[in-house]
Amino acid sequence: MLEYEIAAIYYFVTGIITAQPYFEEVPLDMLLPCVFYPTPAPAASGFSVNAFMTEFAMYIKFMDHSTMAAYEMGEKVLQAIMGNRRKVPLVDEAGKLTGKNFRVNMPKLKKIENGVYQLELSWNRHTRYNAKEVTLARDIFMNGLPIGKED
Repeated sequence: MLEYEIAAIYYFVTGIITAQPYFEEVPLDMLLPCVFYPTPAPAASGFSVNAFMTEFAMYIKFMDHSTMAAYEMGEKVLQAIMGNRRKVPLVDEAGKLTGKNFRVNMPKLKKIENGVYQLELSWNRHTRYNAKEVTLARDIFMNGLPIGKED
């Protein structure tokens, strides 16, 4: 599922700016301008009795010969995300829009070094626990009685 979100971000960005994309690593002989899409970093936490939440953070780097050109690329993408109410349209395996979106948290754009600006995109995903685990959680006894059986 994560690959759909990464693909959605890629297609969203390429609809706004024209730059060479790089995914796993940026080669030494990279073409400029370029955009680097690293693997998002996950952080999981509890959410409810039935589900947990995973927050993904992706640090997209816009690189160009000048700092101002890198800033312009990042700023265009930031404004487009905010203009779309922080929704990124999902795409299928063929890259076609599915009609569904996912919402990102507040994006942040900052200068990393000369010629490089970084856009921090993060989003939350809520996932249900395995059915067996949820059933076990519901069978917890309080004061010697199952929950919901007190009179």
